[in-house]
Order: sequence, then C-alpha cells, then structure tokens
Amino acid sequence: MNQPIKWGILGPGKIAEKFASAFSQVPKAKLVAVASRDEKRAGAFAHKFNIEKVYMSYEAMITDPQIDIIYIATPHTFHYEQTLLCLEHKKAVLCEKPLTLSAKQTEELIKAAGKNNTFLMEGMWSRFFPATISALNLIQKGEIGEVNFLRADFGFSAPHDPDHRVLNLKLGGGAQLDVGVYPLFLALLICGEPTTIHAVSKLAGTGVDETTAVQFQFDNGAIAHILSSIVTDTPKQAEIMGSTGTITLQAPWHKSREVIVKKNNGEIKTYRFPYEGVGFHYELEHATQCIQQGLKESNLMTLDFSLRMACVAEEILQQGKVKYPESN
Repeated sequence: MNQPIKWGILGPGKIAEKFASAFSQVPKAKLVAVASRDEKRAGAFAHKFNIEKVYMSYEAMITDPQIDIIYIATPHTFHYEQTLLCLEHKKAVLCEKPLTLSAKQTEELIKAAGKNNTFLMEGMWSRFFPATISALNLIQKGEIGEVNFLRADFGFSAPHDPDHRVLNLKLGGGAQLDVGVYPLFLALLICGEPTTIHAVSKLAGTGVDETTAVQFQFDNGAIAHILSSIVTDTPKQAEIMGSTGTITLQAPWHKSREVIVKKNNGEIKTYRFPYEGVGFHYELEHATQCIQQGLKESNLMTLDFSLRMACVAEEILQQGKVKYPESN
C-alpha cells in the first residue's frame, strides 16, 4: 500500500492520548477516527488530535470500510468483547495489554483472528523499543554468556481511591495486570516459558493485588524475580545476569534509552538509543508496516507469545488469590 494506513481509536483515555501523539512521528500512519460512548470526551479528543470522524458507537467505527485498523485502549475487562467484535467484522486490531483477563479469552481471540484471516496484535509497546531489541540481540549473540538470573520491577503509587480503575476488580485492576505485565513480558522474552512459578500477592480491600512478587525457574535452571505494585514506587530497572556479564536496561527499563553491558572482567559497554516523544511511535510504526505488508500477525509480538503471557499471568493471579468476575 502506498496510501497511509488509516487508524481508529476505540476509547479516548490517557493511554490513547499518548498513542495518538505518536502519529506525528509515523508518516505512513494516519489517525482518522475515534469512538466513545461519551460524546463530550470524544469531541475533545478529536479536536486535540485533529481527527476527522467521531463515532458515538463502537460498531459504527468498526464497520467503517475506510478504517484499516483499530487501536483498543479501553479498560482491561472490555478488551475481549471489543477485540472479538472487530475480528468478526474482519477489522485489524492492536489491543492494549493485557489482551484479555484469561488464557481462555486470549485463545478464543487468536482463533477468531485465524478464522477471519485478520491481523491481531497485543499492544506490548516495550517490545518495539530499540533498547529492548538490542538487549535481546546481545544475549542471543552470547555477550553475557548463559543467562542465569533476571530481575525486573514496575511499581507506582496509585491514588487511594477504591473506585479508581487500578483498584477496581470489575475493571481488571491490580498490580499484575496493570504493570506486572511488563516484567512478566521481559522474563518470558529473555528466558522462555517457566517450568515453575511461585507467586505471592498482597490484596487490597477491593480484591485486586496491591503488590505481587513472582519467582520463575526455567528449563536451563535460570531464575527470574519480578515485582509489581500499585502502592509502591519501585526503581523500574531490569538486570539480566549471565555467566560472563550483566546487561542492565536503564530505568525506566520498559522504555529505556540506554543498555549497559558490564563484563565480569570489568569491561563496560554502553549502547544509547535516544528518541523523541513518549515512545509509542515504535509500536505504531511496526503495526502499520504489518498492515501495509498484508500480515495477519507480528513477527516480534506473536500471538503464541501473547497466549504464553496470558497462561502465566493466570497462574500468578490464581496463586495470589485474585479472581476477576469476567474471567470465568
């Protein structure tokens, strides 16, 4: 395709604003529509980002033949239903992480994407940062030898409001799904599928997990420790320790601008990846290229990987005694 790929945004919230701001950095992508059941909110969003079309129903935007792909940025509990609606209308989807609340729902969406021959990708934006790609490449080239240990965290102090999204069980709140998805992603990307999972959570009065800590072990004996929290502001640093050195993704690691390799002999190499804006343009550019090339799946953020994440997250939540009503 020579024409820009036309995007629609479903759910004009805070994360959608960050995503929309990235279009100025990706000439081959054009934001042309927004849908919301809140007319005032949709209108303000459209005005801010100079969006041509405003829809008061999700179905109206999904069925617009002029739109190539839809970015879903609603709360977690709505992802499954809205993504499925898009896929059933053969509309390509980039859905914010986590893709769903359960492995079963994720598997059903993957099947729906295959049945309808339609592109689907989970919006794990950290996967597309040059720093993440560089760290993975360095590990695969043996720069730090065999990976023995990984440590990553992501925590922040959310408002102490039981009605706030991150504390609301009905909206898929809680540390693991909201920010724990980041260190989980890194552990699985670097180390593969864990053979053992040990998770503990501290629960809020609303039933969501305030803080969750997990230890994984993998086939080769490697161990990973991950931590997530919505009541504690953590360092947000990631370290991958190998037999001959350590790779550090500088904080905040999930959108890092710098990768440091420290060898056991004291040698230090620093790789810098400066960028403008928030960083969503990497994910936007990749998804746009996928649509231009007629792909039905990303080669970097595969559907199998999303399913693996969903299965592991489900086990973590079960061990932490977190139960979402919509995940039955």
